[in-house]
Amino acid sequence: MSKFDSGANDRRAGPRTSMQHAGKALCGAFAWDCVIRDMSTGGARIQMLSTASPPDALQLVDLVTGFAHDVKVVWQKDREYGLKIARSHDLRGLAPSGLQTAKRIWAASQRRATAT
Repeated sequence: MSKFDSGANDRRAGPRTSMQHAGKALCGAFAWDCVIRDMSTGGARIQMLSTASPPDALQLVDLVTGFAHDVKVVWQKDREYGLKIARSHDLRGLAPSGLQTAKRIWAASQRRATAT
């Protein structure tokens, strides 16, 4: 059993949903490409597409669903990171000023997707 399977040693509060969503890890002016591998209401597992190491606190943008999540890194192994979600934001409507970078990145990904 892998560390991501459900089992007696699983410390997560809820089940995770496997996915392969394109994402962005944001911190200030920096944005790194990542793949969201699985997600639950309280956490996520991502794989960074570069060797960059994001800071302990960042924003995760799900380019598929249009949600941004304020997250903290709780574990790291190679290019995979386990994240704890502190708060989630819907980028599909009005967004506060602190989410404008996340919203611009998500909106640009939607324009690219419809242009192809």
